[in-house]
Amino acid sequence: MERENHQNGDSQEAEDQQSPFAMMAGAQERIRTSVGKAADAMPEAMASAQSAARDTQRRLDQMSDDNLLAGASFSLGLAIGLFVSGSSRLLVALTLVPAAAMLSTLMTREREAAASAEAGSRRRSAKTPTA
Repeated sequence: MERENHQNGDSQEAEDQQSPFAMMAGAQERIRTSVGKAADAMPEAMASAQSAARDTQRRLDQMSDDNLLAGASFSLGLAIGLFVSGSSRLLVALTLVPAAAMLSTLMTREREAAASAEAGSRRRSAKTPTA
């Protein structure tokens, strides 16, 4: 009986010695499968992200300047509060994303307004005769 236990113990030891290699091979296979699935899903994920970005930009373009300024201020205040309270840097960065989008939209509007005003003044100066 003792001999059977001893033999079973020896075979168990042999399996234990091979198990790290078997574990590594299994882990590599799982990683390879997961990466393959992620690569297959990437084009669809990118397309949906681009669609969401376009929809978000369209909605931001439709908002008034006051609403954009209020939203950006709220988002910046939230980010500062989270930073001061010691929250995760990732969380702080994520709260800055809407503020950046809103401020970018406001700055684009201001640039376009300045460019159209400059173009209008050029047209006016070109129409006035010089003495």
